[in-house]
Amino acid sequence: MRKRYSQRVSVNCSVILAGENVVAEGRALDLSLPGCLLVSSKRMYPGEYIQLQLFLPDQQPPLHVTLAAIRWVDGFKFGTEFIRTSRIDQDRLNEFMRKHPGYDGSATRKVRPALIT
Repeated sequence: MRKRYSQRVSVNCSVILAGENVVAEGRALDLSLPGCLLVSSKRMYPGEYIQLQLFLPDQQPPLHVTLAAIRWVDGFKFGTEFIRTSRIDQDRLNEFMRKHPGYDGSATRKVRPALIT
């Protein structure tokens, strides 16, 4: 089994996702610097590309991921990898993770940050 290269933290926040053939609401169940675990009532498929609005519990406007790839699917749960975000949203994600009580900053290898636009 491959080790994760970035620590994940548990969250429970609303998400709006939009893809080529879908717009749906869901929940983020965990979050890391390069991606998140989502659950939605819409069936998704590995290899699809989506945009995300993550409503983090920090009472700020949603965090925008302008491009994410679905890497795996298990029923209505799926793992995403963030590919493109703005510098502001990448910095906000880094700060959110750093302040999260369950995050210790450990990683088994260097994190590949999302492409910043």
